[in-house]
Amino acid sequence: MNTAPASPALDIFALRDSVIDEYKHFATSFTAIYAPDIKAQVEAIYAEERYWPEPLIQINPSYKRTTDIKSLVAQGALDPRCADIFQTKGTPLSLYKHQEQAIALAEAGESYVVTTGTGSGKSLCFFIPIVHRVLVEKRRSGQARTRAIIIYPMNALANSQLEELGKFVGNVAGAPPITFARYTGQEDAEERKRIADNPPDILLTNFMMLELLMTRQDEVDRRVIDNCVGLRFLVLDELHTYRGRQGADVALLVRRVRERLSPEKLQCIGTSATMASEGSLEDKSRVVARVASKLFAASIPESNVIVETLERITDPSASSDSVTPALGAAIDAGIPKAITNAELSKHPLSIWVETRLGVTFSEVDQRWVRARPMTVTEAVSALAAASGRSEAACRAALRDLLLISSVPEKDRTHDEQSSARSFFAFKLHQFISGAGHAFSTLEPAGQRTVTVDGQQYLPKQPEKRLYPVHFCRECGHEYHPVRLVDEDGVRKALPRSIDDAPPTTEDDEQPTDAGDGLEEFGFVTLHPLGDADFTFNDRDEDFPENWIEYDGAATRG
Repeated sequence: MNTAPASPALDIFALRDSVIDEYKHFATSFTAIYAPDIKAQVEAIYAEERYWPEPLIQINPSYKRTTDIKSLVAQGALDPRCADIFQTKGTPLSLYKHQEQAIALAEAGESYVVTTGTGSGKSLCFFIPIVHRVLVEKRRSGQARTRAIIIYPMNALANSQLEELGKFVGNVAGAPPITFARYTGQEDAEERKRIADNPPDILLTNFMMLELLMTRQDEVDRRVIDNCVGLRFLVLDELHTYRGRQGADVALLVRRVRERLSPEKLQCIGTSATMASEGSLEDKSRVVARVASKLFAASIPESNVIVETLERITDPSASSDSVTPALGAAIDAGIPKAITNAELSKHPLSIWVETRLGVTFSEVDQRWVRARPMTVTEAVSALAAASGRSEAACRAALRDLLLISSVPEKDRTHDEQSSARSFFAFKLHQFISGAGHAFSTLEPAGQRTVTVDGQQYLPKQPEKRLYPVHFCRECGHEYHPVRLVDEDGVRKALPRSIDDAPPTTEDDEQPTDAGDGLEEFGFVTLHPLGDADFTFNDRDEDFPENWIEYDGAATRG
């Protein structure tokens, strides 16, 4: 779960606590456990919160802006119509440094990879140069053909980008200056025929559909792919998803695309928020370049791996260390709800938060890079150590700062002349997993050990075998699915999955008898001696229904 505040009324911390409380109740409500010793051990495991750990907290860093569409058009780097297309409410888009770098590499005819964070506008790193090149080539030649294929790992992403591209092209009155279409398998026969008859400049698809387009003999599909001959751009969005067997499949697909559609130069573009996370910037770029070169069957140098360039939004001359003496008084004073962005940029707590939870300076790369996420408790402990204030006070101050600063300035100050942007955007990364299976040693109550880590033997006591433990839905009494085997004349009960099917003979397909040296499936349950509430008299009604099988004479087996 990735959560971020969206309005003054939303307290994301309270929302997270509410969601987790409900999930705790949901996850622990399915099983009633009768045995006190097992119940206590299971509750202790739940109390560790391993299935709903504390969230990680992180400040979204600010990306450095270097130019805008209008300036690049004036320089001749972009077609003039790009200024009409890539705008918001009449204002040409301002661009981050990584977007400007992508446009420059694309215009130079280079292949490249963009590895920047979520929300950094990676899609514009290929949409802008593709649209520019399409406009230039259509002016030179009126031939209708598909010049770019963009491959998405999921149809949801293709749908989202189709809508986003439509918004930009919709900024131009009259006939659209470029055309685009989605071809992912969601289209009906009429739409597929329309795409075949009217080749879009840009085709949005997924790798499975592109594979089918390359291999199917359907007339419409053949025309769609034939319209792509002479392809100029091939884009793999979310490059990090193509790993293992799927990565090999995509790499082979790219090679077939290159062979069939683009006998001349094909520019390949990849985007990814996460491909290499360890090492220096140079090490990361080397890893990304190597992987991208294999996928695209093209040499992509390290210099063509575009990384994010971050900048400070608080006072760049200050740091978490320099504001340490002022933190205590700032926490005591509290955060005014009407605080301005200018005041926040100088506030000691804002500076500490940005340089501890948002960015950190890399001495190796001599640049600001993303700080590693912390849990809320880790952040509070670090703030308490730096400020000399109690953890309770630091937790409250941190929470107030993040919630207040995430509200747009004009809503904070009630001044329409103020900025419509928030100061900090932050995220709580909450990870949730389903409760696992329980395993127990076959020992008397009070002596047995329960764990949720699937393994054959108890760690540090390998002589003790672990057995899956399940619980009766009515009374909560525990039982263990086992298989009886005969090894050298000794019958042993070995653990098995409750979903395992019993072995059968080839003749009558009936369960075999362990006495014949084969296996027999069953269950083991320990009778709680001295427990007056638990009785077992070997009657049919004493067994769970799914334990009992009857033969033709209605005799229990």
